[in-house]
Amino acid sequence: MAWILTRRIWLLLLLFASCCERAQPPTHETIQVGGESWKMELAVSPGQIEQGLMHRETIPPGTGMLFIFEDSQMRSFWMGNCLSDIDLIFVDGMGRITAVHEMVTEPQKRPGETEGAYKLRMPGYSSVFPARIAIELPPGSIRRLGLNSQQSTDLDMQNLESVRLRALKGTR
Repeated sequence: MAWILTRRIWLLLLLFASCCERAQPPTHETIQVGGESWKMELAVSPGQIEQGLMHRETIPPGTGMLFIFEDSQMRSFWMGNCLSDIDLIFVDGMGRITAVHEMVTEPQKRPGETEGAYKLRMPGYSSVFPARIAIELPPGSIRRLGLNSQQSTDLDMQNLESVRLRALKGTR
């Protein structure tokens, strides 16, 4: 009889422990852009934002990177160390597109070229107006979806802020 009680206590403890496990911070978020569903890799920490999609040869269809910034401000991206063309969309805090860019790959860093010189020769792609979100998609997506400045994205900005905060917990 004692073994049954001991077994039940262990089962209750295991059940309690599994209920109290911390949820893992999200690394991806599915969003709707241009009437399509996209599984986006999240970039929320300074390191993730700086890394972006560098060193990737392709961006698979239906995927991309979602940059969620803490605040809205003027932003600029560049194509250093990128191996694939990338479509870029900047979105303001209200969910409206501020700028779209079809970014093309740039020649890689030359032998003997300093990091500063490399960065200086890269064109910048500006948000034009303050942006809270940046979305990187496979090349050709902007044209295919007919996206342009001043268009509403219907992104749930409150939910994305919640996603950003949860994802940040995993980067500390």
